[in-house]
Amino acid sequence: MDCKFLHSPLAGTAGVLATLGLLAIPLRHLTSHRPLPAPSPLAPPPTADAPTSAILRLKCLTPAHSLRLTTEDGTILLNLADVPAGESECDALLPISHDSLEVSLQADLGTSTADTAVFLTIMPDARDAQTRFVLGSGSLSQPLRFNWQSP
Repeated sequence: MDCKFLHSPLAGTAGVLATLGLLAIPLRHLTSHRPLPAPSPLAPPPTADAPTSAILRLKCLTPAHSLRLTTEDGTILLNLADVPAGESECDALLPISHDSLEVSLQADLGTSTADTAVFLTIMPDARDAQTRFVLGSGSLSQPLRFNWQSP
């Protein structure tokens, strides 16, 4: 028995349309749902009055006899003696006010006349990390200003 109906163009078109119709149902469900809300930031930036928790990363290219980091109001953040060359990190509470911070870095690099550098990276919570550096030899003292943009 020869079934000519299944080989006709009309039956082929109906089969294709039925297949597309069946595929349209799950595609509609995948594409018509509302998008999920964007996640909110983990924590809003702290207020100007609250101290901000941060990580301080210090990198000395040569050993230093002493190194001191103080805030504008004289609060000592770091007071180190016999600092080896290399990187070190510590936690600190920083008085970031109006999205800015100014610290003073004093380093005694000894009697060497060769220029060297001391790098300070501040990584406060809910803000981008920033790095500043001091170049020179002997006894260095320089204010370093850090600024962050408000979200």
